Parts: sequence; C-alpha cells; structure tokens
Amino acid sequence: MAPVALELQPSYAPLALATLHLSSAAYLTWRIARGLYRSNKELGPAQGPRHRISQRQKLTTAFGSLAYLSLALAVGAGISYLRLSYSVWAAERGVDVPSSLFGNGTESAGLHVTRWLSETPVYVDALEIIAEKSRRLWWGQQLDIATVSWITLLAIEGRRRKIHSLWAYALLSHLVSLSFAQNLFYVAMLLTPSPITVPAQESRFTKLLDRAFPPKPTNWTPNPSLLVTALVLNYVAIFSAPYTVGTSSFTTVASLAKIFSFLPLVLPTVVPESWGTVHSHPRDAYAAYTKISQVMSLASILLHAKTTIAGLFYNLPESYKHRHSLKIPFDTEKRSKWERSATAIEKVLGSMTDHPVVRAAGQDVLVSALSLGLWAAVRSMDVGDMLHAAVPSYKASPGSPAEEASKTSTKAEEAASSEPTSELSVSLRSRGLPAAKPAIPSITISNGLSDEGTPRRRGRPRKIKQEPEPEPEPNAEPDLEEVPGDETYQPTAGEEATLVQSDVVPDDDFDWESASLAWGLTALGGLGAGSAAVFGAECVGR
Repeated sequence: MAPVALELQPSYAPLALATLHLSSAAYLTWRIARGLYRSNKELGPAQGPRHRISQRQKLTTAFGSLAYLSLALAVGAGISYLRLSYSVWAAERGVDVPSSLFGNGTESAGLHVTRWLSETPVYVDALEIIAEKSRRLWWGQQLDIATVSWITLLAIEGRRRKIHSLWAYALLSHLVSLSFAQNLFYVAMLLTPSPITVPAQESRFTKLLDRAFPPKPTNWTPNPSLLVTALVLNYVAIFSAPYTVGTSSFTTVASLAKIFSFLPLVLPTVVPESWGTVHSHPRDAYAAYTKISQVMSLASILLHAKTTIAGLFYNLPESYKHRHSLKIPFDTEKRSKWERSATAIEKVLGSMTDHPVVRAAGQDVLVSALSLGLWAAVRSMDVGDMLHAAVPSYKASPGSPAEEASKTSTKAEEAASSEPTSELSVSLRSRGLPAAKPAIPSITISNGLSDEGTPRRRGRPRKIKQEPEPEPEPNAEPDLEEVPGDETYQPTAGEEATLVQSDVVPDDDFDWESASLAWGLTALGGLGAGSAAVFGAECVGR
C-alpha cells in the first residue's frame, strides 16, 4: 500500500485551535483558583471557630486532591491519545517517527505538528471512537448525562450563592474533564456557605452584559418549563449522536450536545424577568427543583438502560477494533478467542483498555462517582430527599425541607382555590386593583441555624437525651435575654424575600448511608441518575 501524499500547504487553523484549547484551560483554572482564594478571604465571622476552620481545611484538601488527580489522569490520557494519533498519521504517510513529536532534526517541529493536525481531526476522531461502539459509549454517555445534571446544579446553587465565574466551571468540564471541574466547584461551595456579598471586579464585557440583561431580583427563578425544555434538547442530542457516527451530521449533532449543556446556566441570565417568579420565601422554589431533578433522573435511567442493553448484546469478535488498531500491538487470534469466551459485562467494563480516549472517559466517570458519594456523605444528605429527587413516586422524609415546602405549596394552592370572595376583594377588582391577600403565616427564619441557635444538621436528626430542667432558685433574678413577645414576631413579605439561606458542614461523623445510596444509584442507573439524586437533595437540603 503506497503511503498517502503529504499536503503542500497545511492549514494552521487546527494548530491555533489546539493552542486556544490549552491556553483557555490554563486561564480558566487560574481564574477559578483566584475566585476560591477570594471566597476564603470573605468568609464571615460565623465560619471562624477553630473546629470549623479545621473541618473546612480537611474537606477542601480532600476535594482539591481529587481535582488534582482528575487533572493528572486527563493530561496523561490526552498525551497518550495524541502520541497514538501522530504515530498512525506518520505510518500512513511513510514519515519516520522520532523519539518525540517535535521533529527529528531534518524537518522543523512545527511542520510535522501542523501537517498532522491539519490532516487529522483529532477532536472528531476522539468523539467518534467513543460513540461508534456501544461498549465504549457506555462510559462516554454517562459523562454527557452527568454533565447536564451538574451544570443544572451550577445554575441553581451557583446563582444562589453568587459564586464568581460559573461559566468557567462549565467550560472546564468540556475542556479538561467533568471530575476536575466538579471537584473545584465542591471546594467553591465549601468556601461559600452563604451568598457572597462582596461584588467581583466587573470587566467591560460584564458591564455590557448587565446592560443587555439586567440582573434578576433575589429569589427569582425561571419558569421550570424553560429548564425542562433545555434538558429535553440535551437528551435528544445525546440520544441522536451515536446514530450519526461516520456521517457528515455527526459533528453538528455532537456540537449541539455540547452547546445545549450550557442552556440551564445561560437561560436564567438572558430570559426576561417576566418569564420567571419572584418567590416570597426561598423554599417556595423547592418543589420546582425537585421536579427538575426527577426529570433528569428519569431521562438518565432510560438512556443508560438503553446503552447498557446494547453494550451487553454487542458480542461480535471484531467489536474491539477502531481506526487506531494499526499501532496497538496485540495477537488478533488470542484476542478473538478471549472476546468469544469473556462475559458481556467484562467486555463492557474492559473497554477502557481499548483506546486512551475510552480510558480517559472511564477514569473521569470513576473519579466523578467517587467524589459524588463523598459529597453526599460530607453534606449528610437525607436519604429520603435523595430518593424523592430520583424517584417521582417516592415521598420526601417527614420534617425535611422538601416535605415542608411541598406542604406549603399544597396549602397555598388549596387556599387560592377555596378563598371566599369578600366585599373588599370585589370592590378592589371592580376598580381594576388586585384583590386583598390573606395574612402571611409565621415562618421560622433559620439562616442555617436551628431555633436554638445551633447549626442545623443536614440529614436525619440525631436523638438527644432530654435532661430535666433545673428548678429556679427562690428570689432569683429573671433572665434578661428572654424578651416577652419575641415568639409572636412574624416577618413581613419583604423581609422573607430578602432572607439569606446559609449552611454549615456537620461537625460530627459523615453520613455514609447517603454515600452508599449515591454509589448504589450510580451503579444501577448510571452517573446521571446518581448525580440527579445528590444534586436534587443538595438544592432542597437547607
């Protein structure tokens, strides 16, 4: 077979794109690191006790180490893929491969790399290698689905805590890896238990963006149908991508799947305020968050089940081959026998060894699943809230914020439907004015603290032994801290709308039951289902 002739005038656009990819990843990492440093400096006095500082340092070190591990695995797999791709390109064109990719002394390094990138679509090849076989798609699709769930968390929790540069986290999940960006965001949430009050230094672009799309008021949430529509577009693109491999439509569908994943983060910024609702209390939005997480969980389970069944039934001996098989040494006859004798599950899980790109996807899934379970344990998430976020028919735990929010919304709907028409309401409506509203019920203002002033623990409450109160001494002076009438205070609607919800990390042992549930849901329904359960419980766990 004659070698392929080299192009006389290679294009420099692919080289510029690769350079932009590397420089953008480095810049976004630096920008996020600077934001984490500022968040650590802006922690309030309530986060200053010694035990909280020690606990926060341990957790930020743990998730920071996972982020560093994710970065190292992504860089290692990326270098392996580029070396393999270059070797295949050189073998097909009869070019001598030096010990490194930067020339052999007879020709400039830039000429080799430029021609290789100009003639080899490395990005499209990587996506097609994963999508063209069901056993490899089993790993890659989990990343795509989990990315949708995680960016939805960015849109909800990131906006609530006012974390800087949310778009940088979303871009890093595509430029580097999901687990790298995810663990960095876990560190950001640990360093911002309450919304950031100090505004970031606004650039000209940010000022222009604020003029074009004015910031929304506090407790404003977009209509849930907008986010559900964005999720449906995501899942349709993810479902369609494998069926377009090898055609001219694959690049378009794969690009749309990446672009649609940013919609949950972009829509709350660009849509007008009238397309959403300003809630009188932060917990009024919990019911909508739960429905969104249930949609994500259901779609993730269906897509993962379809890919799992296809991967298990795909038992052809030639299923391991791909376009780079020329430079991967193995005995074809022995490999075919092993393929015929191995079980289907072993072949799906063993597809990580097929190619460096598949290995990168598999490692990303495993590290992301590990950090997901650890986050559920650290936050001591309520198991009932996790199941309620993943299974629509499962009811939330009694006394949990999700269950209380559901009761509140139900009572409000019943009161609105059965409210009698008073003479005052009729008079106001006849004049074109809104009807009088009923009095606002009393709501406890927690700000991350319980009624006794102690941090509210996420998850199931611990049983505390009640000790008898000591009898008051005769002629004892009254407690000056107990002011009569405090228990009858009721916040106004304006005060409730400006409530700041915050939380603290539990000081005692972590809840490994919630971590086991997160890992179990991930094993059964894929990383997308586990992410929907954990992130859904996170959004309603205050």
